[in-house]
Amino acid sequence: MTISFIGPTRQDLRYHLAQLKPAFTGSACAKAEWLEMVERVQSGHAGLYLVKAKGVLLRFVGRVIDGAYHINAMTGTGLHLAAPLIIERCQAMGYTAITYNAYRPGMGRLLTGFGFELDKIESNQERSYILNLGGAHG
Repeated sequence: MTISFIGPTRQDLRYHLAQLKPAFTGSACAKAEWLEMVERVQSGHAGLYLVKAKGVLLRFVGRVIDGAYHINAMTGTGLHLAAPLIIERCQAMGYTAITYNAYRPGMGRLLTGFGFELDKIESNQERSYILNLGGAHG
């Protein structure tokens, strides 16, 4: 399984960013949230990654917030296969936790299967999850 960084100067960046639009389905401000994420990626304040392997084609955007790695958006297939690698990489980087906000109940169930806990209810649609890693950054 490979994780590739999609840099802000890549020619196909717009394509990869467009593939992340479905991650905001369910948000009351989906377009605004997507545009904010696009700006963070283009300015280098967030990273866009592509995870590939047999049965895995996953894109996600993340950034560090107070020592935790926050996954801002994720789309694709094979998260159940890729999650252990993403968690391992975040642990190796010394992050204190991984945080993730989800709009779909199914994503919450998937996250809890990897040890994430419900951190707070942001709205009727949005839930915030956290996986404590006990890392060094903070």
